Amino acid sequence: MGEYPENKEEKADRQQNVKPYMKYSGMAFQMIGTLLVAAFAGIKLDAYFETENPWFTIVFLLVGVIGSMVLTIISISKK
Repeated sequence: MGEYPENKEEKADRQQNVKPYMKYSGMAFQMIGTLLVAAFAGIKLDAYFETENPWFTIVFLLVGVIGSMVLTIISISKK
């Protein structure tokens, strides 16, 4: 036969357990997106200015990593 419908308490407990996963997976995608944009912008600027070494890419990626970490720490510490 069919499964019994869950009561409201079980459903609320499951939703509370799902929210942290959604929050942290969203932060992971945000970090990946930030780093991809930083890398793309750095590569384009290095190509535009024809630099010998990829300085713009390095700087943009470092700023992206530091910025992502700061936003992650702020987001985790906030409840």
